[in-house]
Amino acid sequence: MAILDSVNWAAVRGHYDHRVSVSTTLGQLHKQNSVTPFAELALGISNADGNYSAAEHHLGPKILYAGHNQNAAQKVFNLAGAFLPLTDARGVPNLIRGAGLNYLKIGVGSEISCMMNPQVCWVANTRTIWTHLVIMHNDNIQKADAQLKLYREADVTSEMDYQMWTAIHAELRVALTRIAENGIANAKKNKISPGSITYIWADAIASALYDAYH
Repeated sequence: MAILDSVNWAAVRGHYDHRVSVSTTLGQLHKQNSVTPFAELALGISNADGNYSAAEHHLGPKILYAGHNQNAAQKVFNLAGAFLPLTDARGVPNLIRGAGLNYLKIGVGSEISCMMNPQVCWVANTRTIWTHLVIMHNDNIQKADAQLKLYREADVTSEMDYQMWTAIHAELRVALTRIAENGIANAKKNKISPGSITYIWADAIASALYDAYH
């Protein structure tokens, strides 16, 4: 993973710490039954750091818009609660699909799952998928960019899209674990304390690489 040699590990650690803080806030809002503030943070509306997938593609307001989803804030809140007891994240795509929320697909939903249950669940969005593809193609950014378009341009309502995203979500468990492990070694080499929550740490690394190279 030579591409990791170019990472600013102090910045990654700062990003990681911020995301852990937002994850903690989401957990607190959920425990307090603060449905609307929770949904607005979980969808990246009140703070883009709550959900990059939703914020980057301006999906939060669309998800909460009553014309698209009835009682949307409560449904987002309930979906997030369903992620909390998981001990195996392979069920995340089915939970997202079962929620039946327009514009809330695996990218946005898996990010909520990770922010709610980061010891078990990982993010499957354009940033983590792209990073996985770069490493799979031996740091070939052009190949990763081209393949990522298959995910970004797919029809979000189609069965094929659901199956494709479900498959890549499953692949990312091993990929992101490897990225996190390699990131630990690289951070230590640069005298930076690595993050201890595997999937938020991996997500922070993926975000740094995506911002730098994509």
